[in-house]
Amino acid sequence: MMNYTGSSQTVNSRGLAPSGRRRPIHLVLVDDDDDFREAASGELEDLGFTVQSFADGADMLTAFQRGMRADVIVLDWYMPAMMGIDVLTHVRRSGNWLPVVFLTGHSTAGLKDIALKGGAIDFMDKMGGIPNLVERLNHLLEPSKVG
Repeated sequence: MMNYTGSSQTVNSRGLAPSGRRRPIHLVLVDDDDDFREAASGELEDLGFTVQSFADGADMLTAFQRGMRADVIVLDWYMPAMMGIDVLTHVRRSGNWLPVVFLTGHSTAGLKDIALKGGAIDFMDKMGGIPNLVERLNHLLEPSKVG
């Protein structure tokens, strides 16, 4: 997995680097649903990820401006203050090319097309659950996928 800071590694199904170098994937989760965000963060941490979560995109953008580092961003689509696609636009305009995955409860083909054209690497329905997200992240972040 390329961590976008210059080092490469691969990850196992628990989101960890192979033995010898056990650096977890640092995932940023942005979702306005407090209960979902807390549960998803806990489950991802139990699976070996380091998770930093935010209730809105503006707080996440500020954290990146202040030097926060991450390996991947997981965004909700519908958020009251700033829609996920707008957050993605701000992320890209700031020169941040981290992989972005949308995880939403409002999955439609039209929204997926908009997300992918906007620079996201995937668009998933929350109904698939966190294990499905982990499986997709491990697949999407393989060294052969990140050029």
